[in-house]
Amino acid sequence: MHPKLSPLSPLTRHDALLASLLGAGSLALYVRTLAPGLLYGDSGELQTVVYSLGMTHPTGYPVYILLGRLFTLLPDGDPAWRVNLFSAFLGALTVTCIFLIVRLLVGWRLAAVTAALTLAVTPLFWYFSVIAELYVPACAFLAGVLLFLLLWRQTEDRRWLAGSALLGGLSLGVHSSVALAAPGVLVFLAVSTRQRKDWGCAIGAALLGVALSMAAFLALDTVNPDAGYYHATVVPSLSVWGLTPAGFDSPLERLGFLYAARQFNDAMFADPAVTMPDIANVYGQVLKMVFAPLSLALAGLGLFGAFLPRWREGLLLLLGWGVQMVFVTNYAIFDVVVFFVPTFVFLAVWIGTGLGTLMDTLAGGLKRLRLQKWITPATALPGIIALGLLVQFWGDMVSEAWEQRAAVFIRGTEFDGYPFPLDDPQAPQAEAQVIVAAIEDNAIVFLNWDLLFPCYFVARQEGRSGIDFHETYPQEGLRQLGETTIAYLEANLGRRPIYFLERPDGAALSRFEISLVIRNGLHLYQVTGGKP
Repeated sequence: MHPKLSPLSPLTRHDALLASLLGAGSLALYVRTLAPGLLYGDSGELQTVVYSLGMTHPTGYPVYILLGRLFTLLPDGDPAWRVNLFSAFLGALTVTCIFLIVRLLVGWRLAAVTAALTLAVTPLFWYFSVIAELYVPACAFLAGVLLFLLLWRQTEDRRWLAGSALLGGLSLGVHSSVALAAPGVLVFLAVSTRQRKDWGCAIGAALLGVALSMAAFLALDTVNPDAGYYHATVVPSLSVWGLTPAGFDSPLERLGFLYAARQFNDAMFADPAVTMPDIANVYGQVLKMVFAPLSLALAGLGLFGAFLPRWREGLLLLLGWGVQMVFVTNYAIFDVVVFFVPTFVFLAVWIGTGLGTLMDTLAGGLKRLRLQKWITPATALPGIIALGLLVQFWGDMVSEAWEQRAAVFIRGTEFDGYPFPLDDPQAPQAEAQVIVAAIEDNAIVFLNWDLLFPCYFVARQEGRSGIDFHETYPQEGLRQLGETTIAYLEANLGRRPIYFLERPDGAALSRFEISLVIRNGLHLYQVTGGKP
């Protein structure tokens, strides 16, 4: 270890107890407001593939799937609800980690409690803790990486360093935003240790994590159920990505396809001069909506305050957040807001270090005035005020959500109705049931992404595994069927019923006869034959 490192604050049993209480309280809040079942879009996909052990859309999330699968083994609730519960658990775990991280950095328990509770009730973080999604799991892994790294700094026990590196490697199978912390971690190691054993431990554990992540991918790639991204989206439409069946028939080729994320490439780093200020402006607006003004002021103070006693930790946090922001502000997609959520880990820590800086300053002033007996009550005052203002700012929202057993604060936002239709939680299940009930057991159905996996989920739950559902237009901005899709239609024409949920576009379809079929009020476009 570097000989001039400042010690971190020691943790005690009281801290473990308080951290556990904060986590349990957060979990109770999230379970109380948990989405009750099946969801649309990506959330429906995650619920389905966790249950079926299929692969997800790029960049693939095999570690998430296998960990989530453990929650589907719980005895209570249906499998979709249990995957939502997985998010709630990881949200509560993140809150616990934030308390411990701030406690290590500033020592003041009130500051750590304030930081943890602020994150717990931050609307965007809370929302993604009650639905099946990847952003709160990313927060949990990121917070774990930071916490274990700081525990290594405090104890000089390489097992904590190994744990941090292992989580970092495993995160490749959870969400790429965690890996963006790597530059900050490497710089932190470079300025914190000169021992080769430390570096060997970190590199070895990180490689083990990567290897386990790849093993998780290979395991799911081998299972490859129909209710997975490969079968539902990729294979029938290979040509829209310039692929052939021969170019997608090995695990390595499929892995390359996932991590290349071809359908998103046009949105990445396309025009930094335009996208960076635009998305940064959106980021600022979102922060004003989801954080109290005092919290943002404390975060600003904490960003700089974290450097004062321990500049290495301050650099770790700043680089971790900064690299994430470079990526996010260069990712011009319509739902870029969801990628803001992992950055809240750093903001929450800065809220704690900001409050801790105020308390340190007050304590130092009282010591200089030789008023030591006033230090404890006086330094508690900023923390009490911060907690009081937090309750005042979010108290009504928390009370209403608890009473109504739902994340009612999403009403009026861009998430109102999708992927979690708050005012009609059973809608995804009901819509999928109507579609499944209207078609034959051996049918092929093309439909949009929103209902693709909910239909698979319902069909499998009802024991109708002979139905194949496919995404009609899997490539963003391309509304025509690919050559491989046309070949797939031709190969199955006359053998299996083929339907589209909306009339398909494209000149290539002129070779088919398409008839409107109405069943139980559902409009289906059936491919009934080829034209001479």
